[in-house]
Amino acid sequence: MAKQKAINMKESIEVIATFTKNGVFPRILRWGKRRYKITSVNLVHTIKEGAVRIYFFSVSDGGNAFKLGFNTENLRWWVEDFYSEAGVRPPL
Repeated sequence: MAKQKAINMKESIEVIATFTKNGVFPRILRWGKRRYKITSVNLVHTIKEGAVRIYFFSVSDGGNAFKLGFNTENLRWWVEDFYSEAGVRPPL
């Protein structure tokens, strides 16, 4: 099946994450009425917007891939990008 991509969604989500000495790792995200258990954190990188550090996490749940954003100033999470092999549509 063809990949679907939703670009620059910036839609707020709820995330359960673990904070360890090695960093922060998202574990479960709730987007709309759907819950996704994150099985893989593939890449983590940061940028600075002025004095604010923004984290980006490329994660997957086994069938979908997400690029999540996390603002360290206001502690807000959002979906930056969404990919699906199974043709799943993001909740809008």
